[in-house]
Amino acid sequence: MGVEENVKPRDNKQEKDFWDKINIILGPLGGIVTALSIALVSYFASDYLNKNQDNEAKTRLYTELMSRREESESALRKDMFTSIISTILKENATLDERILQLELLAYNFHESLNLMPFFTYLDRRNNEDTKDPKLRAAYRARLYNMSREVTGKQIASLEGVSRIEKFVYCYDTINCPGADNTFNATFYDSIVNGNKVDSITHIVYLTILDMDTLNNSINVRLKVCTREGQQEDKCAQPAFTIDFFEFPMIDNTRLINDKRVSAVLRDFDKVNKFIELDLIFFPGSHSSLKERPYYDDIVSKLLPSRR
Repeated sequence: MGVEENVKPRDNKQEKDFWDKINIILGPLGGIVTALSIALVSYFASDYLNKNQDNEAKTRLYTELMSRREESESALRKDMFTSIISTILKENATLDERILQLELLAYNFHESLNLMPFFTYLDRRNNEDTKDPKLRAAYRARLYNMSREVTGKQIASLEGVSRIEKFVYCYDTINCPGADNTFNATFYDSIVNGNKVDSITHIVYLTILDMDTLNNSINVRLKVCTREGQQEDKCAQPAFTIDFFEFPMIDNTRLINDKRVSAVLRDFDKVNKFIELDLIFFPGSHSSLKERPYYDDIVSKLLPSRR
């Protein structure tokens, strides 16, 4: 006769009660956490969107204000330019009135207009029309002082973004026999090429070819050799005339990577027979308003290089 075993069913009552309690406690808590998470995400998302909208509104306002300012300045420049041109070219205007008009133009708009033709024109009219030597010298001094002030203002505005090399050339054949008429300077730059930065070296040679002591001008040749990375040098040799009416932000030589180099006549001492020159290297973004960068320079700055 077999022995019948009585198997009692497993009692899970205590275990079920424990998990039921946990579920009762954590169930509402999970809902609260979910609700808080949704509320926080909504709050930060709304705050982020509001800040973006606020920044966009400020940007639009700033852009609109700058556009209106540019429009008003352009209108003022146009009216002033028209008035000054009519006065300078008017036949019955005295030379004193014409120089005064040029002073107003130069001191207010020297960064946006090429004033060299006006200076040259008035200097020529002064030499031809003014009979009194003292008055002629006084008018010429006004023109030269004005041009030097404009040059000084432009160089001051380039301070901090430019590099300046100063050269002095002595043309006294007695006290300075065999003086070297060629000067050189090296300017360094860099350009982003993908994930690396390539160095650019500009070697500039300034050679004085001839001079005009009567008109305070010199003929020069500017040899600029550019070395980009390990590539061979690319050289250009422009020749031009420099006088006190050439201004660096207007009259300059364009280099690669939207850079400029300008040769400026700072002093022409006829007593001690020396000429002082400045070579100024600066970014094209600080050139005059009439100088606009090439489209390939803009694109190269906006898009990464794929070379």
